[in-house]
Amino acid sequence: MAHGGYGKRRVAERKRVGRRSKGPGVDKKPKPKAVSLKNQIRSIERMLRKDLPPEVREAQERKLEGLKKQQEIHTRLAVERKLFLRDRKIKFFERRKIERRIRRLEKLQRTSSGQAQDAEIAEQLSKLKEDLEYVRFFPKTEKYVSLFTGGDGSDVVDRRNRLRKQIKANLVAAAASGKDLEETGSEDDGLLDLSDDDFFLTGTSSDEADADDEWTDKSTREQASSASGKAASGVSSDERNQYIQNQGLGLHLAEIHPYKELKCPHLATHPIAEVVLPLRQGGLRIQRLETVVI
Repeated sequence: MAHGGYGKRRVAERKRVGRRSKGPGVDKKPKPKAVSLKNQIRSIERMLRKDLPPEVREAQERKLEGLKKQQEIHTRLAVERKLFLRDRKIKFFERRKIERRIRRLEKLQRTSSGQAQDAEIAEQLSKLKEDLEYVRFFPKTEKYVSLFTGGDGSDVVDRRNRLRKQIKANLVAAAASGKDLEETGSEDDGLLDLSDDDFFLTGTSSDEADADDEWTDKSTREQASSASGKAASGVSSDERNQYIQNQGLGLHLAEIHPYKELKCPHLATHPIAEVVLPLRQGGLRIQRLETVVI
């Protein structure tokens, strides 16, 4: 007796099961793909090569003109987005550096007593405000030319001067039309984790030290808060264990991890302990992590 028939029957049954028809409402037709602007333009251009009635040709020409305008807008927006994503970091940090220097000079101007010194400070402030204007209103469709990197070669200087003139012309045109020119170097563009950026790390210590009173007060408050948190967190391990036992967790206590300081403002000075509790569930031994405020 042959022994291969059973396997063949199993394969045949699987094939029949695979051909089973689907229930009603299960079949889903694929959605038609949206026709791109480029393909629509090509289709209309092919149509216009044919002999068409005047009214049809006029309607298709109007449609073709509208599609080409949409294509130009899409291309321009794609270029602007690409330049924005590439240049926003350097523009953000250059704006911060310029504003920091302006605050430092304005503070020095309030305390200066000599006319010669006032004139020199005013000249420096004027140049820095032009630099700030350069960063804030840099053209969207141009590759950004840095003010602090890239060297001072003749080509780079000529490009900066040309872009400065273009920015001033854009500001004049916007003022004449009664509209505000859109900023391209906003501070919001840099609100992301860029602490490891090479440009930011090249800032001089004098710039950081000469920040205005607002930044100084902020750092002082942060240091005081950190010191108070460390002082309040000086709780011994025995005290933590006693606290956890008093809370009813000591019966299942397996391990206490080093506690950390909470980042919440209202609990900034309260240390916490992370407790691993052994549990049994379905015959398996598992662990549950508990966080206890001390």
